[in-house]
Amino acid sequence: MNKQVIAALAVVALAGAAVAAVPIVESHAAAGIKTEIERDGATKVGSVEVGLFERRVTLLDLKSTSGAALSVGRWEASGLAWPLGELLRGRTPLAGFDWGDPLRADRIELHDVHLVDSATTSGWSMGSLVMEGFDLARYDAQYQGDYRFQALLARALGALTIRRLEERNVLFSLPGSNDTFGAASAVVDRYERGRIGALTVSSLEATAQADPAPLYKIADIKSAGIDMTRLIAALSSDKWQPGAPVGRAHVDSFNASGFAGEMLTRYGISLGSVSLETVREGDRLSRSRTRVEGFVLAPPLRGLQGLQTRLALQTMGLKEVKLELDCAGTDDRAKGELTLDRCALVGQDLAEIDLTARVVDVDPPFWRAIDDGDLLALDESHAALDAMRLILADKSLLERSLKALSAVTGKPVSETRANLASEIRRYQPAGILISEDMTKLLDTVARFVERGGTLTLDAKPDPPIDIARFQPLMKPGADLVRLLGLTATLATPR
Repeated sequence: MNKQVIAALAVVALAGAAVAAVPIVESHAAAGIKTEIERDGATKVGSVEVGLFERRVTLLDLKSTSGAALSVGRWEASGLAWPLGELLRGRTPLAGFDWGDPLRADRIELHDVHLVDSATTSGWSMGSLVMEGFDLARYDAQYQGDYRFQALLARALGALTIRRLEERNVLFSLPGSNDTFGAASAVVDRYERGRIGALTVSSLEATAQADPAPLYKIADIKSAGIDMTRLIAALSSDKWQPGAPVGRAHVDSFNASGFAGEMLTRYGISLGSVSLETVREGDRLSRSRTRVEGFVLAPPLRGLQGLQTRLALQTMGLKEVKLELDCAGTDDRAKGELTLDRCALVGQDLAEIDLTARVVDVDPPFWRAIDDGDLLALDESHAALDAMRLILADKSLLERSLKALSAVTGKPVSETRANLASEIRRYQPAGILISEDMTKLLDTVARFVERGGTLTLDAKPDPPIDIARFQPLMKPGADLVRLLGLTATLATPR
């Protein structure tokens, strides 16, 4: 027989024997893993399955009483970048895995997870968790401080990348009250070392233990371009402690809609949506816009507070109040300016309030206070208020408010209006110089009460006033109007 044929047959025979031996090897590895996991005496696992070709480990009915009571119906990791020899010795990411160790897996699944802290009776549960493209790089696990768990968890998040994460039926029970907070689903796309490409949460709600009806509920939350790297860096530090600055998370877009729940119903409040959009034009310029839409207050005829609010609206000739909020601002770090381009609060057929402002000479300490949440940095800042304008355009709110006040005092509306205008003209705030300019300003506000129209209040300090200190404003006898450059103008209705 040809030697090459014999060699080929030998290879086939060996391969066949190896394949036939795979189930035996897998069974041996599963037994070793089970023994290793249960070695501490506090952890039990119903059964273990190993798939060598898929680099898969499956744990069924895992229970641990070490610390908080943990139970996992099913845990599976496939496509593990974990040495085969380690698997055969029973060392897996759940047995012998330490802080700082790297881990890669194509897919990780957990089902029917429960964690209960017997000391506080709090805990959380999860129907399922699926992570795809899981990649935890090696990170520094050396820590000298009092908050080891928080710091190492933050460092792990700073070293982690996940292509996609999906949770189902997540529920947290709060310590003490056992009130719950949870969501039907949460999906994270492209998590990379503290940055999230997109986040979607469905049916987020909070529920009291004694009442199955949700206190608060948000049907949908969608967000994109989330950057938590500052927060993670702060928590990763050996020097961090509760109360220390942690920085803010940046969000390119955020939208929450479908608000409901007993707390809103109790006060007759409905809300359409809350949204935030941020557009970055390079590293030094960003524009943001926040909107609150579809806010309606229609107090129900039940409960003392609801009845009181309903009666107050009725005296103003209203059944409900509808409000919209739209605010836009700009961070210009190249110019050193922070501006509130326009913040408008609109009450349908009632009034419109517009606020604009500009802060100049914005320096690194001021940006540090905003970015890192370090308010003490403001003491080092020389940022100054350059201008501010408040516009109140009355449509019917003033007249309705005067009618409501008259209903309480039992006086005619004309007398109520005259008395209020007189009190404004005579107003003398303590510690403030009552100058001629102050008298003119108060008189303009009083004429607005008498005639209605559009009242505009301007602040234009010259030079711009240091907003971090404001010492001149705090001195007894301060000329507030001159220091802030306050003026008031009135445009009467046509």
